[in-house]
Amino acid sequence: MARDRLDTLTALRAVVEHGSFTRAAAELGVTQSALSHAIRRLEDDIGQRLLSRTTRSVAPTAVGEALLTRLGPALDEITAALSQVAAGADQPSGLLRLTMGRDAAELLVLPMLPAFRAAHPGIRVEIAATDALEDLVQGRFDAGIRMGDRLEQDMIARRLTEETRPVVVAAPDYLDRAGRPARPEDLAGHPCLGYRMHSAGRVMPWRFVGPTGDVIFRDATTMVFNEGALLRQAAIRGLGLTCLWRHMVAEDLEAGRLESVLDDHIGPLPGFYLYYPSREVSPTMSRFAEALVAWCRRPRTP
Repeated sequence: MARDRLDTLTALRAVVEHGSFTRAAAELGVTQSALSHAIRRLEDDIGQRLLSRTTRSVAPTAVGEALLTRLGPALDEITAALSQVAAGADQPSGLLRLTMGRDAAELLVLPMLPAFRAAHPGIRVEIAATDALEDLVQGRFDAGIRMGDRLEQDMIARRLTEETRPVVVAAPDYLDRAGRPARPEDLAGHPCLGYRMHSAGRVMPWRFVGPTGDVIFRDATTMVFNEGALLRQAAIRGLGLTCLWRHMVAEDLEAGRLESVLDDHIGPLPGFYLYYPSREVSPTMSRFAEALVAWCRRPRTP
């Protein structure tokens, strides 16, 4: 009803400005009879004549002129606001709120942000780094990144990376003095450094592939941290074994600060996915999604 009334007031002003139903109807893209009927219904609703009609001309009554004088600035403001929103579809702007783990932020989003910001300087980005599975709608997030594509039915999931594998690592001097575990069962004789999830409040288990199926190791509790960077530092200092994403320790493995063990026993895990509500995707969110997917799928140089 409110939208119909706004359209009718806009039509009323067009008729007065043109002094003609015919020219106003052509501008608005409606028929002359539909335009006349809409204004007549408005007059009936408010109980006042707004236009004086003759066979040759049309002009506002005193009431109609007073109404348009008062509403004119408001109609101009609404028209300007709608034009600005429409222009934003070509040049998106505003705040983009994202939720993801720190790994996804460091590995996927931060590297692509410089180019994205250069292309879209009007878009502001806020990242909430957490291991919690946030409700996007409840938390007023535009999108999230997580591993796997098992999501609510009303979510779009777009793959960002292929399957990935964690890695169990320790410092070379630790392995020299404590020995190198050959099977997941050997971990019971080693100090294992674990990660406690903020959201679940539990220490994450280590998952391995054994000859008879999956092997779950739940005793990584010698030292427990809630930050992967601290686990990395603890392992480098020789405090024990820990399980981290390979990208987090790739440079340490290459430099010899850490060594990996049990590689043949670690199975693949789902890759990262971008997810967001399937309804009412904003131009800002659409541009970010396309840019992130394109960056993650770019050809890698050897």
